[in-house]
Amino acid sequence: MKYSYLIPLFLLLSCTSVSVNKYEKPVFNSKGFAYIYSIDDYENKIIKRKIDNNLPLVAHKNIQRGVLLKITNPRNGKNIILKNSFKVNYPDFYKVLITETIADKIGLNDDFPYVEVEEVKKNKSFIAKKAEMHEEEKQLHTKAPVEKVKISNIGKTTLKTVNKEPKFVIILGNFYNLESAQILRKRVKTESEMLKNKKISIIKKNKHNFEVFLGPYKTIKMMKNDYIALKLINFDEVDVKIYE
Repeated sequence: MKYSYLIPLFLLLSCTSVSVNKYEKPVFNSKGFAYIYSIDDYENKIIKRKIDNNLPLVAHKNIQRGVLLKITNPRNGKNIILKNSFKVNYPDFYKVLITETIADKIGLNDDFPYVEVEEVKKNKSFIAKKAEMHEEEKQLHTKAPVEKVKISNIGKTTLKTVNKEPKFVIILGNFYNLESAQILRKRVKTESEMLKNKKISIIKKNKHNFEVFLGPYKTIKMMKNDYIALKLINFDEVDVKIYE
């Protein structure tokens, strides 16, 4: 009779085992600013590794060497796919380190080198023999958790102009009601000495979506300073998105 108690336990463990085996590690995908390497960075000991700027090289601080990465410029759709050259540390504000050669190939603006970084898995539809250029646009999502930071342009949709410089805002969170949005704004001003006098705006995007943001910013330096201030009060991750 005691064996009857073991049967449900065995079935439970079997189901658990199946669930674990089916788990797949999520593919890395992030949007933010690229750190464009220069020899001054090495000489000033900002980057500890000397890199050849004439080569198309990419380096990520958390991704293993040899992993395929796709670097996209969302403003023009140009991208390049190549292996992660090595792991290296770079200033925490940035998402990836690239050489000037890559920046030129995908037409990055040095003042706002905004990119999307994706891990590419090898499969039937992709053969990784060399870096390739494509003309693709990626849909950019707008939702973000409260404790994360994302940067986007929340202005009205306008026609693209060649010389128009982008503006960015730092999104602090999206909330179901106005009261929650106001609580976050108060929290940021209370906890951050650097941000207490900053303008933190709230806009109503629809009936149950209130967005809290800092900005807009015209320079990456201004935005970086506020990002550092946010990180000091535990806004740990940055996801950069732009809408033009």
